[in-house]
Amino acid sequence: MPIRRSLLIQQLAQEILEGTGVGPVANSVTVNDAPPILQTRLRAAEVCASVLSAQAMLINHIWKMRTGRSQTASFDLQGASLAMQSVFHQRIWDYPIALPEPDYPTVGMYPTKDGRHVMIDGGYPLLRNGFLDLLECSNSAHAIGQAILKWDAAALEQAIADKKLPGVMVRSQSEWLSHPQGQHLTDTPVIELIKIADSPIEPFPTQPNIYPAAGLRPLTGIKILDLTHVIAGPTSAKALASEGATPLHIYSPYRATMPPFDIDTGHGKLSAFLDIKQPQGQQKLLTLASEADVFAQSYRPGSVSAMFPPERLAEIRPGIIYVSISCFGFDGPWKLQPGWEQLAQSVSGIAVTEGSEESPSLTKFFFPNDYLTGHLAATGVLAALIRRATEGGSWHVRVSLTRTAMMLMQQGLTDASATTPVIPVDVLQRFMLERDTGFGRLHSLGPVIRYSDTVSNWDLPPVPLGTHQPVWPEWLSSFSRKGG
Repeated sequence: MPIRRSLLIQQLAQEILEGTGVGPVANSVTVNDAPPILQTRLRAAEVCASVLSAQAMLINHIWKMRTGRSQTASFDLQGASLAMQSVFHQRIWDYPIALPEPDYPTVGMYPTKDGRHVMIDGGYPLLRNGFLDLLECSNSAHAIGQAILKWDAAALEQAIADKKLPGVMVRSQSEWLSHPQGQHLTDTPVIELIKIADSPIEPFPTQPNIYPAAGLRPLTGIKILDLTHVIAGPTSAKALASEGATPLHIYSPYRATMPPFDIDTGHGKLSAFLDIKQPQGQQKLLTLASEADVFAQSYRPGSVSAMFPPERLAEIRPGIIYVSISCFGFDGPWKLQPGWEQLAQSVSGIAVTEGSEESPSLTKFFFPNDYLTGHLAATGVLAALIRRATEGGSWHVRVSLTRTAMMLMQQGLTDASATTPVIPVDVLQRFMLERDTGFGRLHSLGPVIRYSDTVSNWDLPPVPLGTHQPVWPEWLSSFSRKGG
């Protein structure tokens, strides 16, 4: 691998780890070079390799803590690239799983009266209706485009924010870095790991009939209460499940579903419905949280986080690791604004870089901020588990899509990119899994990291949302936290 690329990966991985405060961690990961497969000028493959390296080093560190045994990990840049586009490589039987309608009129980038662009993201019915009311137009791309052409970009961005809708003016990197929210995020670590309460040291759980036998994996016995949706949040629990954790995904029985993303991020999880807007559902969730190691949420700022704030859960379950994922961060003037991948690309300069100021464009055939932020959240959880096991405490892991996008932009640009979105069959075959699921015979991408001592895999296949009861499996109750 070229020296510059290898150094970038190693140095960025170490920066990520240093920000978590876990102390020295052995560099036990090898990243192999491979031809590019992404259409992008971003150093996305290298940045993903850095994030995955940090994640794998912490997995190896936990394995050494639990068993006394060392192990190594390896992957290549093609695997890192595929880790940011797994939703595109799914099939049920021999049929691709269709993504949401790409021409959905209230999701898109539109020019404004002053020659700028705005990105609006009204992909859910309530958001769609909100945009149509604001723009006073019908639900067609032509009507929306004509309505937006009546606005200056900054004025429309403010009107969108006033309506608490997800939409932004497209900016260059320099414009974002001079914006108050961009300035705030510049000084924010890519993973924020905040101690929110004191609690005793809590070793990793043990179970007499598997510990330290071959059935143990790095995160066996770790319970994750997963209140996340779409990609970034669910990806974090999916990554931890591949190393033995048990996520219980909670979803509203009344919320719209997005099958391609639900399947892509559903590997390794139990899935249950709870209506947490009702007192009974809230109480049930708190009961589940009282037994969990990790509580993760990725909904609009001020919604789930207001109903179940980190400090309250730390009182109910001392030692809890609370994960928050947002678009624009948790402090600063935009802290309450909703958003997704496309908005993070639009404000941070990625859309201008992938296209131009006159014709901005989103990344093609991969979602860097969603998947990278999910893996950063997983890395933060691993660091928090280590710190809980060595110094005690309840911890808050905070990551945001736009801070991730800024990290991507800070690494500079490549001179060339792949010329085709078609991934070579031999590349895909190295990572593809095939198994029976609640949806049929599923072909999908498996974990891309290979470990020398343990196997990354998902014990449970993806299932339709709400398949299980909202209870922890009985076998998890047999674990003890008194041993090390």
